[in-house]
Amino acid sequence: MVPTVAAVDGMALGGGCEIIMHCDRAVASLESYIGLVEVGVGLIPAAGGCKELALRAAGEAKGGDLFPFIRRYFENVATAQVGRSAEHARELGFLRDRDAVVINRFELLYVAKQQLNARYESGYRPPLRAARIPVAGRGAIATLKMGMQNMLAGDYVSDHDYLIGSKLAHVICGGDIDQGSLVDEQWFLDLEREAFIELLSTEKTQARVEHMLKTGKPLRN
Repeated sequence: MVPTVAAVDGMALGGGCEIIMHCDRAVASLESYIGLVEVGVGLIPAAGGCKELALRAAGEAKGGDLFPFIRRYFENVATAQVGRSAEHARELGFLRDRDAVVINRFELLYVAKQQLNARYESGYRPPLRAARIPVAGRGAIATLKMGMQNMLAGDYVSDHDYLIGSKLAHVICGGDIDQGSLVDEQWFLDLEREAFIELLSTEKTQARVEHMLKTGKPLRN
């Protein structure tokens, strides 16, 4: 097994962001724009993005109240936040503290190779799949949905936006189980896939995907 290092320059949106999040390290040029923007086409991240954010929230909570960290990541994804720079992407949680940012983009591959070689020479072993991950659970889902209901009543979001947000809340909070329940990575991946397929089967998400492909602009429906 060999370590993986992502060298990031320019845009890394959606699946590109998810690849970065799963590498052992990332090295990004300062002018990189990173984010999970799937809601723009009526979907949610389903290549491990939600799972990874749930993992990071659990790590940041350190056994304390998980909800503030989950809410932060939920809002970032639900509003399709994109880092305006690599440092902003770090603030949003798409890059980690251990990931490197380079100002001179022409040094990007050199620094990435140095990171890769250093990990390999130090006797790299791939991390074990995460297990015993605490979830925010059904109570957090209800709280997030309550906030969205207020936005729906105020006509800030559409009915389909509410559906997408509800699916996202269900996944990132770990599903309809008690707060503090312990699950593994596959649990989140299964929730992601189920929600993604359900949204993709709706006419409004299909219309959003088609509109984005034709015009390059999001459709609100």
